[in-house]
Amino acid sequence: MQRKPNVILFVAESYRGDVLGHAGNPGAVTPNLDALVGRDAVSYSNAFSQNPVCTPSRCSFMTGWYPHVHGHRSMRNLLKDHEPHLLKVLRQEGYRVWWGGKNDLVAVESPEDYQKHCDIKYRSDQQQTDEGYRLQPLPEDDPRYRLYYRGVAERGGAGQPYRHKDEALVDGALDVIARHQGTQPLCIYLPLSLVHPAYVTTRKYYDLINPDLLPPCLPVGRGEPPVLAALRQAYGASAVTDEQWRDIRRIYYAMCAQVDDLFGRVVEALRRQGMYDETLLAFFSDHGDFTGDYGLPEKTHATLQDCLLHVPLIIKPPADVAVKPGLRRQLTELLDVSATIYDLLGIEPGYTCQGSSLRASLAGDESELHHAVFAEVGSRRGETSFKNMEAKASPPGSFYQVQSGAALPFADAGTYAVMCRTLAHKYVRRGYTGHHELYDLRQDPGELCNLAGDPAHAALESEMQSCLLEYFMRTGDVLPLKQDRRG
Repeated sequence: MQRKPNVILFVAESYRGDVLGHAGNPGAVTPNLDALVGRDAVSYSNAFSQNPVCTPSRCSFMTGWYPHVHGHRSMRNLLKDHEPHLLKVLRQEGYRVWWGGKNDLVAVESPEDYQKHCDIKYRSDQQQTDEGYRLQPLPEDDPRYRLYYRGVAERGGAGQPYRHKDEALVDGALDVIARHQGTQPLCIYLPLSLVHPAYVTTRKYYDLINPDLLPPCLPVGRGEPPVLAALRQAYGASAVTDEQWRDIRRIYYAMCAQVDDLFGRVVEALRRQGMYDETLLAFFSDHGDFTGDYGLPEKTHATLQDCLLHVPLIIKPPADVAVKPGLRRQLTELLDVSATIYDLLGIEPGYTCQGSSLRASLAGDESELHHAVFAEVGSRRGETSFKNMEAKASPPGSFYQVQSGAALPFADAGTYAVMCRTLAHKYVRRGYTGHHELYDLRQDPGELCNLAGDPAHAALESEMQSCLLEYFMRTGDVLPLKQDRRG
């Protein structure tokens, strides 16, 4: 019996979908990803996350369910033991699941609880000491202090050479690949911390980025959600110069270049071990990052801009699956990842997935996959369980303490919002404030001119509202496949 293909899920953190050389960004330095797409993989240039925040997005793409289906909208509601997800299913199918990296996915009370979801939860020596990763913050009077900026680092904690902790995680994965043998298929899940801020890199990667090739930051738009102005004020963003924002963007691109470098090391290890052809390889991110767009760093827990939702999605199937390498412009969702993996591996997961398999698209079919993609974010009014008390309790003046303080009044009033996005238009409807958003993406790809409420666009707004209604009707719940006895 032929062994099932190996699976590698290489998941970057906060990696914007536009920082890819093969997708047309001249400022991006991503030679390994570009080479993979040019040779053996498909890159989806219109892939979108279902939530702009770590935990809800991961819970969504791992289950294949939209966030509202099982209430995973907050940072502190993780998957429970009874909820299905990709890693658990692969393990049930005989895979040895190695997990190296952050959680933000499953609820664990002790390290032993990870054994319910994987065979090995890897922690490197560097993760345990973290001495090479800690950095001194900027002086508080530096205008970038509250933007999570740390600059170009040569030394980390205890004077050691700065080395991002993700390098140790990838080293662990390389060791697993080098030692792999036998008939049991392998799943490597690498949820990295790069390129999540702090915005910090080393000279090696910083010097790879030509600042003159970077796309400019988007300006503040007309009719934006009020929470963005409150965040800018709290961050002191008005004191940050255009040149400083450009440097932040350069560092972010350098962090992306480091991710590409780490990814290339994994691909090379697969080739060296003779595992490349028999491996299904998926590269994607949980969400994006402002990186200076609209005068903001990081992300929000209340808004749905493309820079936060548009993510890379690159899939290399095993050699026995038909593939036409290159770029696809069809709308895709991260929900499609688990559905595609189940299909390509011939696995019946035992529950209903709401994503769509990309098998036909991988082979070259450019038919529409989704007429629209959807995302959700935010809190219900007075929803205390939504608040991330860890952020509120962080040190005074720290990034997340500042961010949570500015956003808290909006969260108390209700920030829940949903998005319907086609290739041409985007609509965001808010549940409490009435501050909706409508954009013509053909004329306004930066979402700078909010057309919601404009009588000239009333028909389009009504059409997008109907699209959202149909979305909730189609996806409101999922029935278990096993039927209960009524006796």
